[in-house]
Amino acid sequence: MTVPVAIKQLYKTYTRRRWLGKNWEKPVLKDINLTLEENHVLGLVGESGCGKSTLCKVLLGIETPSSGQVLVCGKDTARISKSEFKKLRRVMQVVYQDPYSSLDPRMTVRQILSEPLDIHGLKKDRAERSAFLSELLASVGLSAAQLDRYPHEFSGGQRQRICIARALALDPKILVADEPVSALDVSVQAQILNLLKEIKTERRLSMLFVTHDFAVARFLCDDIAVMYQGRIVERAPAEELFENPQHPYTRALLSAVPSVRAPRREPPATRQEWPEREQWNCPFAGRCPYAQPSCEKAPFAFQEVAPRHSCSCGLLPFKK
Repeated sequence: MTVPVAIKQLYKTYTRRRWLGKNWEKPVLKDINLTLEENHVLGLVGESGCGKSTLCKVLLGIETPSSGQVLVCGKDTARISKSEFKKLRRVMQVVYQDPYSSLDPRMTVRQILSEPLDIHGLKKDRAERSAFLSELLASVGLSAAQLDRYPHEFSGGQRQRICIARALALDPKILVADEPVSALDVSVQAQILNLLKEIKTERRLSMLFVTHDFAVARFLCDDIAVMYQGRIVERAPAEELFENPQHPYTRALLSAVPSVRAPRREPPATRQEWPEREQWNCPFAGRCPYAQPSCEKAPFAFQEVAPRHSCSCGLLPFKK
């Protein structure tokens, strides 16, 4: 069976051309290998600037990969025609981080939800479309009476519900959620997360969920992938990752999460303490308090430490 999303050996480098001297290059994604299974939520966590949003953009076709493959329903997005990619848009939709800037303030909710239907030529009958839009809004907790209102008349949580409704208008199979609750109040976050969980179950969606919040990832995600400097350093089922983190970076992230119940973990490595290790194969060597001379030439490769739990640390089994 074809998985909804398969990313193989993906690299993305941004290049700025210069009149004199070498071109400036910034590698952002390095050898990414990920799969997103059907009816599955894959969480992507990591610090700011590690490449999470860039990975989402490459998956959505907003950015072009430098090398590697992005397969959506078995089709390589870099090799298909524009008309074929347009068909993939019905399969894959996105919910952005900021509900304030992702909605056109000059359009009513009816126009916002109708736009994807117009582009793909769906629900052309006026009565059928009106009934569909009313049902769509009801599915995200809003009423049909709000169809003719403008975005500025809604709260942040309601705007994000409209964004989710717009993403669901084409009945997609894959949903990319790029930090969809980070701009909302805590109480509203809980409502949106519960809504996403219900939608995922009812529609059997596959979801790539980007977040900084480990509590959010633990609540919603089936698997969690940890990203550092453009590389995936660990992937495991959500509960397994929390109970048995293997990579020192994952442990550092978890130790930074405040908790009144959990026992104190080892202090996180937060500074670039060993700059001479920057060229080592392990991207975390410059901040890792457990690095050994053997890490300098150890290949960056995943090892399975438990069923469905893989890690790239060269010191495995890591029992510190």
